[in-house]
Amino acid sequence: MIANWDEKYETKISEIDSQHKKLFRLINQIEIIYDENRDHLSNKSKSLVDAVSELEDYTISHFLIEERVMELNQYPDLEAHKKQHDRFTDKILELKKRLTSGTLLTNDIELNQFFSELIGFLRLWLTNHILQEDMNYKPYIKLDL
Repeated sequence: MIANWDEKYETKISEIDSQHKKLFRLINQIEIIYDENRDHLSNKSKSLVDAVSELEDYTISHFLIEERVMELNQYPDLEAHKKQHDRFTDKILELKKRLTSGTLLTNDIELNQFFSELIGFLRLWLTNHILQEDMNYKPYIKLDL
C-alpha cells in the first residue's frame, strides 16, 4: 500500500515538509518497483539497489538539514533526535549491505521477503518519526532555513 502524504505530517517548516514529501515519494518509488516486479525481482535488482541508494543519500542529507534547523533554534532534545537519525541511518546501511552482498539479488523469493519487510519498515519508521519525534521540535522552530 503506497504511503500518501497527508496534512497531519506537516511541521509547517517549508523546507522540512518539502523534504518529508520527497522521502514519501522515494519510499513509494521502491514500493512501485517492488509491486510491478514481484514475481521477477532479480530482473530489476539494479533499479531496486539504485532506488534504495537514492533513499539512503537523500535521507542522510535531510537529516543534516533537519538537525541544522533544530540546532539554529536551540531545540533542547537535539542530541536524542540525532541518535534516532543515526540509528535509522545505521539500519539503512545494514539493509543495503545485506541487499548488495551475497546471493540475495539473484533469489526472487528472498528478494520478495526482503523488500516486503523493507517497505513496511520504511513506511512505519517515517510516519511514526514525523508524527512523534518531528512534531516535538515544531514549537521550538522560529527560524527556517
